[in-house]
Amino acid sequence: MDLKLEVKREKDYSYVTVNGEIDLYNAHKLKEKIGQTMDGMDSPNMVLDLKDVDYIDSTGLGILIGIKRRVSENKGELALVLRSDRIHKLFEITGLINIFAIARSSEEAIARLSK
Repeated sequence: MDLKLEVKREKDYSYVTVNGEIDLYNAHKLKEKIGQTMDGMDSPNMVLDLKDVDYIDSTGLGILIGIKRRVSENKGELALVLRSDRIHKLFEITGLINIFAIARSSEEAIARLSK
C-alpha cells in the first residue's frame, strides 16, 4: 500500500497526516517528507497523525524514533495520534508508549504540545 502524507503548518506546530502503511518499502518517504517539513518549520513542535495508518513494521518504528530524536534535538515536542488498537498495542509491547506522547484525537495531541 502506498503512503500518503499531508503537511499543515500552524503558528506553533506542524501537523502531518499519514495514510497507509509505514514499512520497509515506503518508510524512506516519511523520513524525507518529515526532514523537509522540519527544515522549513517556524516551530520545532509536531503532531504526527497516524490514525489512518494500517500497519507499521520495525523499519517504520525506527523512522518514528529518528523523527522523535530530531524534534527533541531542535527543542521541540512530538505528539502522535493513534486510534488503531492494534498499532497502540504495538507501541505498548515495544515500550514506545513510554517514549512518545500518544493521543487518541487531534485535539488531545495538540494540547499535549503545550504541556
